[in-house]
Amino acid sequence: MLESRAFIDYSRMANYLFQLHHGHIIVNVEGRPCLLDSGAPFSVGYETLHLGGKRFPVEAAYMGVTPSYLAEHIGVPIEGMIGADVLREFTVSVYAAERMVQFHHLPTTGDIVLPVHESGELPVINVKVNGRVRRMFFDTGAPICYLLPDALHGAVPEGRHEDFYPLLGNFLTPVYSLAVELGGHSRRFRFGEVPEELRAMLESADVAGMIGTELLRHFGMSLSLRDRIMRLESPHSLVGLATG
Repeated sequence: MLESRAFIDYSRMANYLFQLHHGHIIVNVEGRPCLLDSGAPFSVGYETLHLGGKRFPVEAAYMGVTPSYLAEHIGVPIEGMIGADVLREFTVSVYAAERMVQFHHLPTTGDIVLPVHESGELPVINVKVNGRVRRMFFDTGAPICYLLPDALHGAVPEGRHEDFYPLLGNFLTPVYSLAVELGGHSRRFRFGEVPEELRAMLESADVAGMIGTELLRHFGMSLSLRDRIMRLESPHSLVGLATG
C-alpha cells in the first residue's frame, strides 16, 4: 500500500509556492520567479539557482531563450527556467490546491503508477487518448495538451487557444476536448494541434504529442526522472489550476 500524504515527513522536503499565469507554473525560488518546464532539457537564469538545498549553475540563454524572453511572452516577471536537467536531481511533487511544489529525495507517492521513458532527455509517458495508448512528452511548460494532426482526425474543435512555446513564441491553436484514461481514471483533457514547426521533432522521437499542466487540473503529481517513475494522486482538489 502506498504511503498516505498524512504520513509523509514534510521536514525532508523543500517546499515552494507557485502562481499560475495562463497555465504556466511560476515557482517562487527564494524570491525569484522561475518557470517550471519539464519540456526544456536545460535550465536558464540570471544567476546560480539555489533549489532544494543544492546549487545549480545555469546558462544565461538556451537556443535564444532567456528569462527576459520568457517574461515578455508569458506576461509576468521571470528570472529563471527550471528544466529537466535540474528536475532530474529530485523527486518533484506538485499540488494545485495548495499552490505548492516540493523538491525532495523521497520515493514518489500516489495511487496511479506511470513508467517514465526518456527521449532527448525529456520525460515521456504512455497515455490512453480516445481509446488509444500514445507516447507523450510530459511538458509542464505547456498549459494544455497537444497531439499531432493525424491523431485529431475527425475531432471537432470547441474553440481556439493562444499559447506560448519557448522555442517558437506565441501561436494560436484549435482546442479539442478528448477522453483520457490514466490508471483506470477517466477524464477529459483539452488538446491543441502540435504546431507545424514542432511536428518533425515529435515524429522523429516517435511521440504523438505533449501532456501539459492540464494533467495537474485532475491529479496531484509526483515525478522522479532519476527513478523513471511518475505517480498520480486522485481524487485531488483542483481549485488553483481550474481558475489560474
